[in-house]
Amino acid sequence: MSAQDPAVLADERARNKRYVQTLTDKANRAVRTAKPRVSVPVRGRKGVPQLERPVPQPFVGRMALAKPHELLDTDDVYIGQWFARERDFVVISWAAPAADAFYGHGADADLLGDVQVTRAFTARGDDIVGYDDERRDSGEGETAFDRKVALVVPRPPQRAVRAQSNGGQPAVPAPRGASSFKPPQPRSAEPEPGGAVTRAIAKPSGPRPSDAAALRHKNALLRTLAQPRRAGLDQVLATLQPRQHDLVKWDAARPLVVQGHPGAGKTIVAVHRAAYLVHPDREGAAIRGQVLLLGPTDNYVQHTARAVHDLAPRGGVIVRSLDQVFRRLIPELDVRGGAGDGRPETYRDFDLGLVELVESATDMVRRRGALAGVQTRTEAARVIYQEMVGKALVAPSDWVPYLRSLPDWGTALRTQRLWPLLAYCALASGMHRFAPPGHVIVDEAQDVRPIEWRILRHLVREEAGWTLVGDMNQRRSDHSSMSWQQSLELLELPTDTHVEDYRSVFRSTSAIHRFASFLLPRHERDRMTVQEEGSKPVTWRVRPADVAAAAVTEGAKLARDHRGGTVAVIGVGVGPIRSAFAMQGWRARAAGSDEFSDGELTVRVLAADAARGLEFDGVVVVEPSDFPKNLGRHGLLYTSLTRANRSLAVVHSKALPDELRRAPADRLDQ
Repeated sequence: MSAQDPAVLADERARNKRYVQTLTDKANRAVRTAKPRVSVPVRGRKGVPQLERPVPQPFVGRMALAKPHELLDTDDVYIGQWFARERDFVVISWAAPAADAFYGHGADADLLGDVQVTRAFTARGDDIVGYDDERRDSGEGETAFDRKVALVVPRPPQRAVRAQSNGGQPAVPAPRGASSFKPPQPRSAEPEPGGAVTRAIAKPSGPRPSDAAALRHKNALLRTLAQPRRAGLDQVLATLQPRQHDLVKWDAARPLVVQGHPGAGKTIVAVHRAAYLVHPDREGAAIRGQVLLLGPTDNYVQHTARAVHDLAPRGGVIVRSLDQVFRRLIPELDVRGGAGDGRPETYRDFDLGLVELVESATDMVRRRGALAGVQTRTEAARVIYQEMVGKALVAPSDWVPYLRSLPDWGTALRTQRLWPLLAYCALASGMHRFAPPGHVIVDEAQDVRPIEWRILRHLVREEAGWTLVGDMNQRRSDHSSMSWQQSLELLELPTDTHVEDYRSVFRSTSAIHRFASFLLPRHERDRMTVQEEGSKPVTWRVRPADVAAAAVTEGAKLARDHRGGTVAVIGVGVGPIRSAFAMQGWRARAAGSDEFSDGELTVRVLAADAARGLEFDGVVVVEPSDFPKNLGRHGLLYTSLTRANRSLAVVHSKALPDELRRAPADRLDQ
């Protein structure tokens, strides 16, 4: 990295300000744009195409080329969210094929010619606050970055022009150079099996080095990783690593599975891939419909919302949790409306045999005409559910005890383990009218159960693309697939779909991962961490009566250590822990909130299930032996320990699991 020159930074900030203003002007101008190449046009209530407006975002990076590119007419190119051409600089989109040159990887990495140096920007809001230069060639001479260019004074702000009825023509003229740069057509691609011609990602010859062993813009990446975590995920376009970039741009028509350790950037890949697939500057066949990014919890939806908003054209990506999908089918589902049936979940709650029983019950009520006068999906689902329960005695004998144990409809609506069953009853009624997505990205996909896969398969276009992201070592349930091949079979996708075994780890320090990995089989512990520095995790054994108070003490300590960042206390039963926070003067942000504050510090208190897919600077895990195991593995505990980025503490009164007693940590006893 070159030393940061204040004068250079000031110049970059001035140009960035103009670029952001250009995007803001475009976003505020009522101008119809061309139909995006890669998605169907979004339509309003009356079927009128809505306007495509960019989300103003700062520069991502910059490239100096060995010689000017003939179409861009420059050897100095910026990378941003959207194309723009100013009087003294040009910006191409990160999603355009030519941007492969910036990332130094991909099918079009050589499209602009030889790259001498790249510059990755560090942004704060819409401003540029730092940069990192990385020389790509072997020379040390001057580059396009070294030229002195006279500063261009920004144009004065223009008064807003009202859109007028003019036969569908733009209300104001499009700015000069507004059309996106379209590079030369790609070199001929080999046809895929089956006759479809697609643009495949270039495959490097020989073994591929791990991203963690060959980092691009390493200093900028490490600075970003060391910064305090925020409540929501940020886009990281400037520091995407080569293999992450490959996976983001994977051909939309080819199914993909990304298997990776906690902190490997799987959610980063999922979010950036969702945005890439709907970006109008990307290369590839059109996606019919929106992209659905499906996460494990409502917390996940909140965690990823900012990054999706910053990256994706408005309306292009829908972020949902599985529970939100179920509630879309039956809005009356509500665990807060009263007590459920209290029974533990079993494999029958999610088995495909249950699907067959629902479909059989649906056929019966249709033949009787019982659905003829039904007005809503909820009512139709109730009729089908009650038919299935009422015909328990004529069901296959091995299903009779289960069906007879099902609660009444009102109780079922409040019983979360039954939500997939009730949602499938609504689906079987045929009364859903949702626009099917054109591509589905499932994060934490290792936890999706068979009936849930079937629901997704019914809600999605037959020709839709699929991307599954997760870690089989983090399975929290015995009732989900034991392999990616099983999940692919449930989706009726080819079982030889590419599974990317991604072993680089970015989020947590090596000390945290070394401690948590003792929960894994020895052959699964291989990973390469980027953050090598960091203190050992701390285990603190206390008396049983002091566990909750100790969790408050340790949570407050980590919150002081990571001021401006995020801290979580994670356990199985969090009621006593939340009560302990309240007794020590901490207050919940709102009734039922998991966020507690003492007026200065903030700590989230999360059940282990609710913490999936999230990340924090510091984490306190409470009573590890209480975490349920699945098929002999500590999937949920492993997930909870690895939510930590910089600091990890374990508070316990019971004996630690045998594996963690051998793990390297600083051990304290009361």
